[in-house]
Amino acid sequence: MNIILNILGSPFQRCRNARGSTAVEIGITLLPFLLSFFGVIELGVYYFHQHTVQSATHEGIRIGLLGATLDDDDGNELSREDSIIKEITDRAGAFLTIVPADIQINPVDAMPGAPANAGTAGELMRVQVNYTHEFFSSLIGGFFGANNTILIQAVGTYRNEDFIGGS
Repeated sequence: MNIILNILGSPFQRCRNARGSTAVEIGITLLPFLLSFFGVIELGVYYFHQHTVQSATHEGIRIGLLGATLDDDDGNELSREDSIIKEITDRAGAFLTIVPADIQINPVDAMPGAPANAGTAGELMRVQVNYTHEFFSSLIGGFFGANNTILIQAVGTYRNEDFIGGS
C-alpha cells in the first residue's frame, strides 16, 4: 500500500497541486474568452451604428425624392434641404448623433463641397452622410485605424419625382 501511495502520491498532495493547476488553466482560458466576448460586443455595436446610418439616410432620401417638407419644433415649415437633414438626424437620433454638417445633399453632377441643394423635379440627387464611430477600446479599434475610430459613410442616389410645384 505504501508503494502505491508513494508512486501516486497522497490524496492531499494531489489536491494541493490540482488547485494551482486549476488557477493556471482558468487564467489561460479566461483571457481569450473575455477578449473574444468583448470583441463580439464591440463589433456588434459597430454594425448596429452602420445599419442605423444607412437606414436614416434611406429615410432622408425618401423625404427628398417626394419633394416633401417637414415642420420644425415650432411648427414652421422647413426647406427641402433642412427637411432631409431633420429626417436623417431624427431617425438616427435615438442611438447616435449625426451632425448636420456631416450631411451633404447635392445633384449628382455637382462639385464636392457645393452648398446643399435638394434639386428640382426629375433631377438626379445624391445624399451622403458621414459618421465617425468610436470604438470602446483599442482591442478592436486598433485594427481599423488611428484613434480607435472609423468613418461610416452612407451614400444614396435618387431621382426627384414630379412633385407639386415642380421646383
